[in-house]
Amino acid sequence: MTLVKCLECGSAQDYDTAVGYCEQCGRKLPVPLKRGKDSVRQQLRHGTGGNEVGVVNVTVTVVLGLALLAAVIAVAVLIIRSQL
Repeated sequence: MTLVKCLECGSAQDYDTAVGYCEQCGRKLPVPLKRGKDSVRQQLRHGTGGNEVGVVNVTVTVVLGLALLAAVIAVAVLIIRSQL
């Protein structure tokens, strides 16, 4: 169901049910912008797919944290070795 607003009288109507013409004034309705039903933004708005995104975010954060920790340890070891 795609609601569109008539530009002449301002009434909101279902584009498919009205067959492209306003039921109030008879003028042609504007063509609705249809987005993909599988878009990520719509899935997040409706609550589907939110768990997968959360799990991925946590995984990426943990991996980046471990990489940062490894880099700090490597720099510390290099500093200690250079002083010996």
